[in-house]
Amino acid sequence: MEQEILKEIQAFTKEKVTISSNIRDLKIDSLDLVELVVKAEEKFNISISDEEITKLISVSDFIELVKQRSNK
Repeated sequence: MEQEILKEIQAFTKEKVTISSNIRDLKIDSLDLVELVVKAEEKFNISISDEEITKLISVSDFIELVKQRSNK
């Protein structure tokens, strides 16, 4: 799952994506972030709220959120 998410994020940026990457440092804008979240929701059959999206700071935050949601 982690590698799948990293691959999806990498598609939105020219920067090198690592687990510790800050989402803003990757130059991913808010529209791209929403698109990324929608892809994750569809791929993993989960739901992520707008409030949760605004709290995402790092790639690891995003990965952990997807993991938490997919375990429920």
